[in-house]
Amino acid sequence: MARLVLFFFGPPGSGKGTQSANLSQQLGLPAISTGNLLRQHYQSIGEHNAAMNEGQLVSDDLINKLLVERLNQPDAQSGFILDGYPRNKTQFDYFYNNIINPDDKICAIEISVSDQEVQHRIAGRRFCPKCGAGYHLTYKPSLQADRCDDCQTRLEQRPDDSPETIQERLALYRRTMGPLVVSWWQLGELIIINGEKNIDSVYHDILSVLQERGLVPPKSEIV
Repeated sequence: MARLVLFFFGPPGSGKGTQSANLSQQLGLPAISTGNLLRQHYQSIGEHNAAMNEGQLVSDDLINKLLVERLNQPDAQSGFILDGYPRNKTQFDYFYNNIINPDDKICAIEISVSDQEVQHRIAGRRFCPKCGAGYHLTYKPSLQADRCDDCQTRLEQRPDDSPETIQERLALYRRTMGPLVVSWWQLGELIIINGEKNIDSVYHDILSVLQERGLVPPKSEIV
């Protein structure tokens, strides 16, 4: 069966998670974030936790193992959307050599955002450690400063959202993703979207390009 495989990538804070989730709902395909997979298995991968907290990449073998397990689930058999994978050439080669089928329809979508905008977006993120609700000091502030609207728990900043870690994550992104962008471009599978527009405009741009390429049906035909 031909599957639709969409890769979403961009610097931290680019909004790729939001856009992949929106497209997942529109197309009925699972949006799979390797970051979420790692957080779900946080307790069972203790030796990798320090790397995660410092914004570093964990081992390729671990990421590939968790991803294969997720892709074997029934909801991913007709296609899937990947958020943040692959993140280096080793993962890229593993995926194309072991997971991609010859008849799969593939598109890599880069959400392009400047470093300055990344700093602003990530520095303002907050989350509730009790219920998991997410906030932003500028775009989605809580009603009461530093308190969750739902459970009144004091909001926190993720360890990998500190200014120092953001700089490291940006440098790591540029270093590891550069070769992948070239590979996707050579394969004719790359599209670049301006991620500094509002959420709805970015989503419209993504959907329009996918429709132009014949990867998804016209909006009126999408269930």
